[in-house]
Amino acid sequence: MAHYRSFLLPGAQLEPAIAVLDARESAHLVRVLRARVGSLVELLDGAGRIYQAKIEVADPRAVRLSIVDSSSVAAQRPPIELLQSVPKGKAMDLILRMATEIGVELIQPVFTCHGEVHLSAARLQAKQEKWALQIVEACKQCGLPYRPQLSAPQSLEAALATKARSGTVLRLVASLETGSQALYTCLQQAQQVDSIVIAVGPEGDFSAEEYAQLRSAGFQPVRLGQQVLRAETAVAYLLSTVDQWRQSLR
Repeated sequence: MAHYRSFLLPGAQLEPAIAVLDARESAHLVRVLRARVGSLVELLDGAGRIYQAKIEVADPRAVRLSIVDSSSVAAQRPPIELLQSVPKGKAMDLILRMATEIGVELIQPVFTCHGEVHLSAARLQAKQEKWALQIVEACKQCGLPYRPQLSAPQSLEAALATKARSGTVLRLVASLETGSQALYTCLQQAQQVDSIVIAVGPEGDFSAEEYAQLRSAGFQPVRLGQQVLRAETAVAYLLSTVDQWRQSLR
């Protein structure tokens, strides 16, 4: 069993019998984790392939490993997409980690009226890079074979315009509106679907206009119990429940 785990980032090299890690993963493996020549390492490619490898050269700039074995894992079906309003503060980091661990296929950050909207181009770029690393770290920590796709942040209106997909799609939005259906009831009534799209708003919730846009795009408003939840708690609640329902479809 491998003692360490690394991720094959775009800068890595992969051949049938050899892998060379990029500089970031190499430095972390050798300088932080103290891996040495002969150490066993599990390599994740984020696309369902897992490699068992042994360190041949412990260079902190380019660790070289020999591939001992490999296996592939089927993706979970139906896929889940998360349409997440960018919250204020650092809550997005936790949301990304939880969504990754639960098994979301795609994460689409959106800007909404009550979310974080005042971001310069430079700050937004820095946030995207940080978010991408949060997802990779979650994959490594839990040994997840699939890395969710992280789309570039955009307005809710623009995101909804791109959410059309062939097949049967279950669209749910966590809602504080009066008359929202209980999540459990909604899932009980759902039929076999090809994909699931979940929308979660910021701490201040979606605006009335945004709820109207979501309804027009086919989203069903669902309530998550009796309490008003923080954005990150709502994500964990909704995704966990939907994932359990997804498992029951097998």
